[in-house]
Amino acid sequence: MEYLKINGQHFRNMVINASNRLEYEKEYVNSLNVFPVPDGDTGTNMSMTFKAAVLEIESMSTESIAEISQKLARGALMGARGNSGVILSQIFRGIGKGLEGKVEATSDEFAKSILEGAKFAYKAVMRPTEGTILTIIKAAGESAVKSRAANVVTLMQEVCKRSESMLNKTPDMLPALKQAKVVDAGGMGLLILFKGMYEALSNNMEATINKLDNKSTKTETTSSSISDIPIDIKFGYCTELLVIAKNVDINKLKKYLEKQGDSMVVVSQDEFLKIHIHTNDPGLVLSKAVTLGELFKVKIENMREQHRNLLGIADEETEKIEETVKESTIEPKKYGFISVALGEGIKNIFEDLGVDVVIEGGQTMNPSIQDIVDSVNKINAENIFILPNNKNILMAALQAVELSDKNVIVIPSKTIPQGITAVTMFNAEVSVDENENILKEAIKNVATASVTFAVKDTESDGNIIKEGNILGLVEQDIKEVGTDIYKVCDDIIGSMITKDSELITIFYGEDCISSKVEEFISTLVSKYPDIDIQCYNGKQPLYYFIASVE
Repeated sequence: MEYLKINGQHFRNMVINASNRLEYEKEYVNSLNVFPVPDGDTGTNMSMTFKAAVLEIESMSTESIAEISQKLARGALMGARGNSGVILSQIFRGIGKGLEGKVEATSDEFAKSILEGAKFAYKAVMRPTEGTILTIIKAAGESAVKSRAANVVTLMQEVCKRSESMLNKTPDMLPALKQAKVVDAGGMGLLILFKGMYEALSNNMEATINKLDNKSTKTETTSSSISDIPIDIKFGYCTELLVIAKNVDINKLKKYLEKQGDSMVVVSQDEFLKIHIHTNDPGLVLSKAVTLGELFKVKIENMREQHRNLLGIADEETEKIEETVKESTIEPKKYGFISVALGEGIKNIFEDLGVDVVIEGGQTMNPSIQDIVDSVNKINAENIFILPNNKNILMAALQAVELSDKNVIVIPSKTIPQGITAVTMFNAEVSVDENENILKEAIKNVATASVTFAVKDTESDGNIIKEGNILGLVEQDIKEVGTDIYKVCDDIIGSMITKDSELITIFYGEDCISSKVEEFISTLVSKYPDIDIQCYNGKQPLYYFIASVE
C-alpha cells in the first residue's frame, strides 16, 4: 500500500493493531526481564498502558489525526503503569504534540512527530540511561527524520528496521543485559508497537480492540471513621467531566465553580481539563464548561439517592459510598496519606498506622496514574503524602502530582519497610516541609532484603541461577542463591547486620507456614540477643520474606 498522507482513522487502526500485538506478546516481553525474580512486568505494564490509551479512541470517527493522537496520549498518560508505561505515555504525548493541528500528516510530518516523542521521553527521565527504551525511541525518531520516504508505509518499515537494529545493540550498552543474554524489555515492547503500526498501515487494516480482559486488578482500602454521617447533604449532585479546551483561565474558572458547590477539583493537562464538583445545579457547571470547549465523559450522580439506598447495601459497600458523601460536608484535615502495598497483612499495618487509602499493588501489579489520581481526589486533606514503596511506581506517582491541584508530596520509598518507617516517623505537629525532610531522611536508614524464587535460568554477578532456586536480595541485588527459604533469609539478614543495628523487622508471605516461621524467629532471637526482632504476617504473594534492618 502507498500512503502519502495518513489521517486520524489510519492512525487509529495503526495504534489499535499495535496494542493487540503487544497484548499478545506481553509475556515474551516480560521474559526479557534482566533479573529472574517474579516481577518482570514490563510487557504487562506497557500493554495495559497502551490498552487504556486505545480504549479512549475506540469509538472516535474523526478524520483528524491531531484529535486522535491527543486523546490517545491522554489515555496513555492516565493509564500509565510502571516506569515503562510512564515513558511510553510520554512518547505518545510527544507524538501527539508533533501532530497538533493536523487533519492529515505527510511522511515528513509523521517522522517529526516520532522525534518529538523521543524528546518528551527523555525529558520525563531525570537520569536517562542508554540501552533502554529511550535509546530505541531516539533511534526511531532520528532515522525517521533522515528518511527520504514519501510513503508513510515505507517510513514505518524503516523505523522498525532501525529500531530493531538498535535494540540488538542494547546488550553492548548495558552489562546487565549482556550477562542475562537478553535485549532491553522496554525497547522490545516499543518495537512490537511500531511493527503493529506498520502492519496495520501496510495491509490497510480495519483494526478492532482485542477484548481480552485487561482491567486493573488493584483494589483500594479506605481507612477512616464513618460515624455521624449527616443525612442532609448540602450539595446533592457529584458532577464530573472532561473538556477539550485551550488557553483556559483556570483561576477564573475556579472562582466561578466555587459559587456552584464544594469538593471542587479542577485539573489541567495540555488541552484537557478535568472538572469535579458537588453541586445542586449540574446544568450551570455544564453550561459554563461548554463555553470552554468540547465535553466528554460527563458523569452526574445523585448522592442523596445513594444515601437513601444505603440500607440495602452490605456494610463494606456502605462505608465506601458514605465516605464519599461525608467529604462534601466536612472541613479538610491538614494531612493525608496514600500507600501502595500488596498483601492483606501489610495493608492492614498501613491502615492501622493511619494511612487513608491503600492502593493494592506492588510487584507485578503496578497501579496506573489514574489509580493514584483517583486516590488523591478521595482524600479530603490539604496536604497528601504518597508512599509508592516500589521503584517501578515512583514515576507514576510523580506524574500524578502534576495532575492534581492539591498539595501532593511523593516520598520516594522503594520498599514496604521504607514506607512503614516513613509513616511511623510522621509528625502531625510540624510543617509540611519539615515532615517531607524527616520522612525522606528516615527511609535512607532502612536496608531492605527480600526472599523469592527464580522464574528462569540465568547468570547474575557470577551466580549460576536455575529456575526454582531461592533468591535472597538486598534492595535489587541478588546476594544469596539457595534451596531453603529460611537459610537464605538467615544468610541475607546476617549480611546486613552491623554493630549499630538495633531492629530487625520481618514480614512473611502467604506461602509460608506459621509454625516454621515461629521456629525461624526463635533462632534469630537466640542469634541476635541484643537486637529487637519483630515479625508480622504480611500475607504478600511471590515473596516469602520481606525484611529490614535498622
